[in-house]
Amino acid sequence: MRHAALLLSATIALATGCTPQRPPQIAVSEQPDVPTSWHMRLTSVDRSAIDRLPTVWARARADLPRRARVAVAAEGPLLDPAVALPKAELSPGLYYCRLMRFGGRAGFASFKPDFCTVVVTPEGTAFNKQSGTIQPRGWLFTQNDTRQVFLGALAPVRGGSVPAYGNSPATNVTGVVERVSPFRWRLTLARAAGGALLDVYELVPVTPKVPGSVPAVSG
Repeated sequence: MRHAALLLSATIALATGCTPQRPPQIAVSEQPDVPTSWHMRLTSVDRSAIDRLPTVWARARADLPRRARVAVAAEGPLLDPAVALPKAELSPGLYYCRLMRFGGRAGFASFKPDFCTVVVTPEGTAFNKQSGTIQPRGWLFTQNDTRQVFLGALAPVRGGSVPAYGNSPATNVTGVVERVSPFRWRLTLARAAGGALLDVYELVPVTPKVPGSVPAVSG
């Protein structure tokens, strides 16, 4: 299996002091093969899962305990499935990617952000989750003006090659990317991990600190 090597070298200083962790020093990472004719490569299982997303969203929100509804409402348009703004394509760069999970004992949980990268290569637009326990890696494709489709696979926990999408049903990962507000996107996975009902990643660009700038003060 052929792999594309991605090189994104940068040292990024963060804009605020309340970041979850230091950004990764991204060197060369292994990328699974880009799916050709992705409409045809999409498995029937994943196609059905994407088609069912509106139903899953509705169930996830309806099953929320009362205390969890407050937390979900506080996220605003991020967790409103009706919001999908034009120009959904993710720009190249480094992102905070924060997982929000529906289901389980609490009904809803939000985790500390990890880091993801979006890199444009001659073969296409690659998406990599660079930190955290679960690391999907793959490719982004434009479906329409309000949606990108993600096709990828999970990186092995103990390292090694990332399988190409479609090579291993157990590691296949698919999802849809939508823009929910300026400089804020979400990646909704078609099949949640670990028996969860729905996994949603908030994607927010990491903003480099400009030397000599004055930090913004929130009101």
